Amino acid sequence: MPIPLTTRPVAPMLGVEILGVELARTIDAQTFEALEDALARHALLLFRNQSLDPETQVDFLARFGAPLIENDGGRPFQYVSHTRDDGILGEARFAFHSDHAFMDDPIELISLYGEEVPPGCVGTTFVNARAAAAELPEALHERIAARRARHAIDPAADASRVAIEAGPLADDLPHAWHPALRTCRRTGEPILYVSEQQTDRVEGLSQEESRALLAELFAHLAQPRFRYDHAWREGDLVIWDNVALQHARGALTSDVPRSLRRVSVGGTSVIQYFREHAERYGRGAIAAAGLS
Repeated sequence: MPIPLTTRPVAPMLGVEILGVELARTIDAQTFEALEDALARHALLLFRNQSLDPETQVDFLARFGAPLIENDGGRPFQYVSHTRDDGILGEARFAFHSDHAFMDDPIELISLYGEEVPPGCVGTTFVNARAAAAELPEALHERIAARRARHAIDPAADASRVAIEAGPLADDLPHAWHPALRTCRRTGEPILYVSEQQTDRVEGLSQEESRALLAELFAHLAQPRFRYDHAWREGDLVIWDNVALQHARGALTSDVPRSLRRVSVGGTSVIQYFREHAERYGRGAIAAAGLS
């Protein structure tokens, strides 16, 4: 039986802040069970005022599952940063997405730790695709209940663009088909699994029908009641279910540094994926993804 945690909501329909837990100390089995339960119910956990070195962050996330190696250096963490030499993702704005939905087995959990976060830096916005599925209008639900959606990525494209505005991406780019209503591993509930950044078509529909339907679904997902806008502080650790939630961010600027340390759990490593699919997608996609 999980022990009670002291929490407070961060938004009406997703996420809780965990109070009184210092992750640099050993977390006993009962407390960790309670944290797992809170993650299943709320899809996002926020820990403020933490002091975590990379090893401690990796060790804690490893209790949820095997951390992914997502860089050529072989380390189980990396920096989402536009100012560090070893940072990834640059300054671009990112439309709403679930990381690596273009893979058959995308990431399960993502954690970000605020290592360098000056006041006024760009935040991260989350939307609850599980709650959005539960509140789908009946007519929309019926139109997608038995259909799959294609998630595709052009590693060289603008990350801020909405896929349907550019038209269907080429079939020789990385892509995967997933149920438009995907089942949540933690709760068994449906998830509205389509995203602005990567979903470019719905199976069995024409391009025009796909575009119109996806535009309706994106508008439904973007409603304020499903959102949480996280304003970063140094010492924040945010952990979220990468399938149940989607995330986005505004463009960064070179005069305001922001470095977040990332550890991901579950799914397929991006390096492993592109190396395994080198013949299918060609060396160009791999080079564009920044991999060798």
